[in-house]
Amino acid sequence: MKKLFTIAMLSLTLVISPLLTQAASFSDVPRNHWAYEAIDQMSERGLINGYPDGTYRLNNPVTRAQAAKIVALAIGAKASPNFKTRFQDVGPAHGSYNYIRALTERGIFNDADQFRPNDPLTRAQMAKILTLGYEIIVDDNDFIRFRDVTKQSQYYGYITTIAELGITTTPPGGTFQPNDQLSRAHMAAFIQRAMEFEAKRQKGLIHYDQAQKLYIETNSPVTKPPVAKLADNASKTMELVNEQRTKQGGKPLTHDRELSKVAQAKAEDMAKNDYFSHTSPTYGSVEDMLSRFNYKWTAYGENIAMGYTTPVDVITGWMNSTGHRANILKAEFTHIGSGYATNAQGTTYWVHQFSRK
Repeated sequence: MKKLFTIAMLSLTLVISPLLTQAASFSDVPRNHWAYEAIDQMSERGLINGYPDGTYRLNNPVTRAQAAKIVALAIGAKASPNFKTRFQDVGPAHGSYNYIRALTERGIFNDADQFRPNDPLTRAQMAKILTLGYEIIVDDNDFIRFRDVTKQSQYYGYITTIAELGITTTPPGGTFQPNDQLSRAHMAAFIQRAMEFEAKRQKGLIHYDQAQKLYIETNSPVTKPPVAKLADNASKTMELVNEQRTKQGGKPLTHDRELSKVAQAKAEDMAKNDYFSHTSPTYGSVEDMLSRFNYKWTAYGENIAMGYTTPVDVITGWMNSTGHRANILKAEFTHIGSGYATNAQGTTYWVHQFSRK
């Protein structure tokens, strides 16, 4: 379908004995926050504002009225002069009225008696607004599915569509949490990714292939990237870790073949038993597993990932996550082991285990 961007899951463990401002000015948005770049870009464009006290309030919910304004500004939607809505709870005096009118006229919002402008926007509603707002084609290829989003849901097509395009990076096979409130941090990220998708489409870098029924890169029409081989994972990802450590002035890690045996067993166990967790139904916790393999350590850490297709992709994902990055760069670690496996459906599982001896 529309699978252009890596969609994957990460996890880690570690044991060692209205004033308009930009993200750079928000006192509660540190530069290492995962949404910093998106917030900075969206605030610079005037799509999302901060609060008079200089905060952004990352976890505050986005209201339906706020979402209407953000999306209408992002896509440049304006209502016809004579178009009127049926809404009884929002009128011309409301600050977002014209934005609500614009999206309602386009069919993005249903024209009804109540708009409920102050209600929090849900993640499912966000998927619908972005898909319709950017006129993204919804088809039935369904490369990605979530346990809590069934085909009976009115939002099913919208959710799978934005997931397959990477507008939301919710890991496949997990839960999308469609009824959860959408935070201001996530709204900025979703809008940024949707705008990047639209920019590529406008430049002709991607297009919808009617025969294959999916969005593809114009100059790279391969729809499914090759999956890394076991040998690639066992060597390349560890090379990439040491490249990152060297860039940061750290010492490279030594490949520990005994630790790789543990990591490989963990990857195969996740693939076989269909789970994604540091706690294995077969081996127990990471510490339990190390003990069962008679591995000696004074400190350990574990990074796991699911769904990535190449060594570069998984290392990039880990480096973009604060906790995983900390494991990769931690000066206390001296050794590394790597594991990789796939299940019957082709889902990939990656494991890096770190230790100090």
